Amino acid sequence: MKQVQFDATSTVAWFKLAECIARGEKERALSVYRLLSHSLGDSAYAQQLEGDIFLSCNDAEFAVKKYESAATLYKKKEQFLRALHVYEKLHVLAPDNVWYLEQLVELSKQLKLSKKATLYKKFFK
Repeated sequence: MKQVQFDATSTVAWFKLAECIARGEKERALSVYRLLSHSLGDSAYAQQLEGDIFLSCNDAEFAVKKYESAATLYKKKEQFLRALHVYEKLHVLAPDNVWYLEQLVELSKQLKLSKKATLYKKFFK
């Protein structure tokens, strides 16, 4: 994974982003995010961050779309643990979505996390 280089400008941008989110200023937060995202160098992480912003601003519908995109990108890059974490978030947001559970079981097995896979299987109805 490419390391994010922090300089004074990006550090200020992170603080500005947090400030906008704390105030519930979704549009301003997304504007700061768009500027900051160019320095991230990881499209999956950028999608996940954007999902976090939408979720923080009570826009779960767009958050889900961004998280799905992030999880797909993480899987393509074979960053299975990161994908698993995103699918866990998706499962919390949509606990009745069977596809998310299937992804959690598959990724848990792939990562040899048999206890986790068994736990997720229990959610199937």
